[in-house]
Amino acid sequence: MNLAIDIGNTATKAGWFEHNHLVEIQSDTHPEAFIEQIRQRYPERIIVSSVSSQAQALRDAVPEDIHYMELSSDTPLPFENTYHTPHTLGTDRVAAVAGAHALYPAQNVLVIDAGTCITYELLNNQHQYLGGLISPGLRMRWQAMHTFTARLPLVSLESVTTGPERAIEELPLVGKSTQEALLSGGLIGLAAEINQMIRMYADKFAALQVVTCGGDMVHLQPWILSEYTHVPELVLIGLNSIVQYDGS
Repeated sequence: MNLAIDIGNTATKAGWFEHNHLVEIQSDTHPEAFIEQIRQRYPERIIVSSVSSQAQALRDAVPEDIHYMELSSDTPLPFENTYHTPHTLGTDRVAAVAGAHALYPAQNVLVIDAGTCITYELLNNQHQYLGGLISPGLRMRWQAMHTFTARLPLVSLESVTTGPERAIEELPLVGKSTQEALLSGGLIGLAAEINQMIRMYADKFAALQVVTCGGDMVHLQPWILSEYTHVPELVLIGLNSIVQYDGS
């Protein structure tokens, strides 16, 4: 059994795999929460992707006879990485691309991760990762409008629902209040960006497969016009693909 751990900006998620099959998902806010699970279940391989330095406690606690690896710019990958500055490439981005490669080998794939930032990653049908784009995420847009203006209030997803019948897809295209203008501008504006990005990539790469992940896709979904496949555990699938490739 393999254990893939994704340490993000706000939470840590772990996936237990039997070969290529994801059998269990666990979530917590602290990576240390999985130490006891590792000791009890004793996975054959562990791979960790971390956007911070929080992997140290895990690294120190893993028994020496368990194959342990942390995803880095030096890690062997099942695809060719043509990024010019691989040492600056976030491991979460690499893992998402690896997940897309595992699910859609030898295809042109656009990976869209809607998290703190929105990332767009392009994998071609020659098993090459070409690079991508980084854009402000949903909450970041609202926070920026509040922070860099004198009077605009801070809005959030929680303020979208004003009653039991209100849904995100009911946000107006023409806001009738400042709160509505901010909410719709942030959410519908971001969806418009994603729609146009998909069109632009699809014009350059034939038979493009669009794969999404990230927690904010559920809020953007009503406004995305193009066909896509949502794979919430894409990063974990990619991590498992990388650790299996390393051990092959």
